[in-house]
Amino acid sequence: MPKVEVNEKLFFNLVGKKYNCDDLFEKKLTHAKAELDEKPNPADPEDQRVIKIELNDTNRPDLWSTGGIARCLREYEGAKHSDYSKFLSSKGSIKDTKDYKIIVDEGLKDIRPFQVAFIISGSGLDEAMFKDIIQTQEKLCWNFGRKRKSIAMGVYRADSLKWPLHYVAADPDKESFVALQSEKSMTLREICNEHPKGKDFGYIIKDFAKYPLIKDDKGEVLSMPPVINSATLGQVEVGDKNVLVELTGTDMESLMLAANIVACDFFDAGYSIQPVKVCHPYETLFGKDVVAPYYFQPTTDARLSAINKKLGCDLSKSDVIAALERMGNSVTSKDKDGDTVFTVSPAPYRNDFLHEVDVIEDVMIGQDIDYFKPEAPNDFTIGRLLPITLYSRKVKNIMAGMGYQEMIFNYLGSKKTYIDNMGIDGKDVIEISNPMSENYQFIRPSIIASLFEAESQSGNAIYPHKIFEVGKIAYIEPSENTGTKTIQSLGFLTAANNANFNDAASEVSTLLYYLDHKYEVKEADDPRFIPGRQAAIMVNGKQAGIFGEIHPQVLENWQVTVPCVAGEIDLEYLMATEPKEHKVEAASPSAKQPAPKQNASQPKAAKDEGPKLAENQAEHFNKYIELKVAKILSVENNPQGEKLYIEHMDDGSGTERIIQSGLREYLKPEELIGQHVIIAANLAPRKMRGVESHGMLLAADYMEDGKEKVELLTAPWAAPGTPVVLEGADPSAEKPAKIDIDKFCKVEIRIQGKTAKIAGFSLCADGKPITTQKSDDCIVE
Repeated sequence: MPKVEVNEKLFFNLVGKKYNCDDLFEKKLTHAKAELDEKPNPADPEDQRVIKIELNDTNRPDLWSTGGIARCLREYEGAKHSDYSKFLSSKGSIKDTKDYKIIVDEGLKDIRPFQVAFIISGSGLDEAMFKDIIQTQEKLCWNFGRKRKSIAMGVYRADSLKWPLHYVAADPDKESFVALQSEKSMTLREICNEHPKGKDFGYIIKDFAKYPLIKDDKGEVLSMPPVINSATLGQVEVGDKNVLVELTGTDMESLMLAANIVACDFFDAGYSIQPVKVCHPYETLFGKDVVAPYYFQPTTDARLSAINKKLGCDLSKSDVIAALERMGNSVTSKDKDGDTVFTVSPAPYRNDFLHEVDVIEDVMIGQDIDYFKPEAPNDFTIGRLLPITLYSRKVKNIMAGMGYQEMIFNYLGSKKTYIDNMGIDGKDVIEISNPMSENYQFIRPSIIASLFEAESQSGNAIYPHKIFEVGKIAYIEPSENTGTKTIQSLGFLTAANNANFNDAASEVSTLLYYLDHKYEVKEADDPRFIPGRQAAIMVNGKQAGIFGEIHPQVLENWQVTVPCVAGEIDLEYLMATEPKEHKVEAASPSAKQPAPKQNASQPKAAKDEGPKLAENQAEHFNKYIELKVAKILSVENNPQGEKLYIEHMDDGSGTERIIQSGLREYLKPEELIGQHVIIAANLAPRKMRGVESHGMLLAADYMEDGKEKVELLTAPWAAPGTPVVLEGADPSAEKPAKIDIDKFCKVEIRIQGKTAKIAGFSLCADGKPITTQKSDDCIVE
């Protein structure tokens, strides 16, 4: 997260009051999403003490400066918003730029096309403000500007310039100037190759035929953005009264936001701002002639009902307006459709409102976090591991048993790590559009690259090296709604003098044997592996993974000096194609009774395959089988079973019971919730798709309009926990705590005359028979 160093004296002058660096000050910093990183040294002179502050958010670049944090605290304490309209242009209201103009060369359109600028004037930069503008320049260009790729900021002595200025595409071998921190004139290309800043940032422009250059009307060079300023016009010093600030880059909106941030900071510090017109020969987001600073932020609406729902409180209209204004926003409100709608205009230095929830976040901070009192959850939920997590643990145990050591890596990395070093084209690799660092610019498409990151640093460790990771990978997949797909994957790597394809094939065979998977191998053509020494793992006719000997070029890219074999397997596909005898789900329906058999959480086998019926079914039922009434409290879908519901029930025991059923294609949740159903209560628990089911709902099927439908057996008059017994039987008779499905299937419950019966005896709850409305002459399951 960004860290800023603020001059203590300047900071508290801008805040308007002084705080001791104690708990109170740290509490105040939370309003700026910040915390105290380091207190000032009391032994230093007062005007040289430095407070170090760490920001906990990266979407507020306006806070990455002394002026930004001070403004946030000042306005939170009730100070009036600054009147930026004195220098801020907007659509239909462009400020006078006098004779200050910059002309942009059309040749920059495909190089570094956009520029904005303004002038800061005042009594002269003191040392604290001078250091702060340098820090602001560094933070905005490095973090927000992607290491100067999309934003580069230059500061110059405005009094020494001959207007208009010219932003041109220059010949790198003909144009030359004396750069900062240099004493001799060098060509633009020489600066990129030899100057320290050229070595750091020259890569951004060096592949273009021409380089960006800023000159004044006399032809004197101000800078070569985004690399370095000149040693003459580009060297600002303490005491300068008029300073030109210009920003160049590839993203016009980001440039304008950065310009607004710097201009507002200096205006708040008592300086005046003079807008500058930049004339582009092509369209920008704000037209061809661009005047900065410029207010361009759209408004965002938020409803009072949504605010209170998200925050779990009951704020009034005035509470919300006050909270938003404390955060620097301008707010209007109107009543619409029985609700209050707030229209928020963010400050010119902010552009982080993308959705209603962003407004709600500002309300929360503006209201103060301490306003929201902690509450204990009042919903009952059951935590459980996902099936893929359990499956992954099984894979990890197998890999550890084969002598592999588990590793854990980041999911984000650089182009060099995931693409260049692995020798792939990268067309399916997901790139982050505006990363804070190129080291975290791409989402990994494969675990093998991560394993090589570790192996490249492990040359001094005793061989062989056997490492693996089970984790997420992601790649572009047009068939998905999001255009991308994320899966759980296994990656493994062996580095040894004798590492070879046959050993890798043996270990893949071992792994899939213990996972009970049949597979085939097929010739593959992956640039990461040696041709002819690699194979695709085919499961059910689809590629589930790959393994082989790593290509020498890949080893050289990673500076790995021993042979390596590696592989990767899609665990989610393996789990989805797991052999049926290992899957836990409801049985497939028969042709005659599809709904009831699918409904059962402990499904019976078909009658011709299952246990035979008891000779005396009534006696068997009275001795072994416990039925009772239960009320369905809530229903949710099992994410791993497309036909399964998870029903949460009150069975009268005081402990919630969970039962799974295959009713999703027959009944909606609202048709289940609140029903007093009949359950088989003493069936042994059974895990189904990651969730343990404790019993079975009883239901019958019927035909309606040519469609098969399901009717639950219910007893709406009976309380949860009421025993369901045969007529005349003792409801208090003891039954076994658990029975298996075979014992349950030794009786047949039938609907006869729309009454549930066993061997001619009616099933009753509280002395009243269990009846149906639509089902008749069928078997209950």
